[in-house]
Amino acid sequence: MFGRKWGQSLILGLIVGVFYFLILKFRNLGSFQIDFNLVGIVFATAVTEELTFSGFIAGYLEKIRRGKVFNLIIVGLMTAVIRLPILLFVYQTTGGETLGVLLVVFASGVINSWVRVRSGNVAGSILARLGMNLAALG
Repeated sequence: MFGRKWGQSLILGLIVGVFYFLILKFRNLGSFQIDFNLVGIVFATAVTEELTFSGFIAGYLEKIRRGKVFNLIIVGLMTAVIRLPILLFVYQTTGGETLGVLLVVFASGVINSWVRVRSGNVAGSILARLGMNLAALG
């Protein structure tokens, strides 16, 4: 889970995290504000999600079926499905909103798992998720 390629993992994670941030914020870059009370929650969520999905689950699947795209898709699906109850019952999103969020989360789960599998280190995935979660705050 925490391999030797720290540099590669951190660089990939930083690139992906900035990409997520810019994609999600490209319309509102001028009005960006952070509620610093939520930064700790964002960080804890990023660490927990990525240790679970990209670290443990992707690592386990990689041992079973090495280098398969199927593994990344499974992790992406799990990352998306875990949010379904929150979207439906807490945020009460409509069908289109729910599908949109699930597609973005699925794609980020696949990409973050790829960063972990490629580098052998989950630190980059954590950075990438942190960028996405920070963008989702505003």
